[in-house]
Amino acid sequence: MTGTEPTMTDKWTIDVSLQHEPYRVRAEALLRLEDGGEFVGVGIAEAGLRNGSASQIGSYLAVTRALSDLTAELLETVASDVARSVEVDGVLTTQSTN
Repeated sequence: MTGTEPTMTDKWTIDVSLQHEPYRVRAEALLRLEDGGEFVGVGIAEAGLRNGSASQIGSYLAVTRALSDLTAELLETVASDVARSVEVDGVLTTQSTN
């Protein structure tokens, strides 16, 4: 490669939303793919009533869990896609799901 070859760029976006309740925080991480596909991860953590470091830690933990759940969703999809694909004589083909 000379560094002059064209590159292809995809843009995927992750939106994280937090719902604060008196004793817990719920985070949702939504991954939007350029082709319109979406994946969602959810995380929940306990949180204190007061504002401050305890509630901030709860938010961080909920977001971390949501991103971890999102990762698991992606890995499950990849594993499923790989399981449906078969290499025959060096050519990758996709098996029918019917």
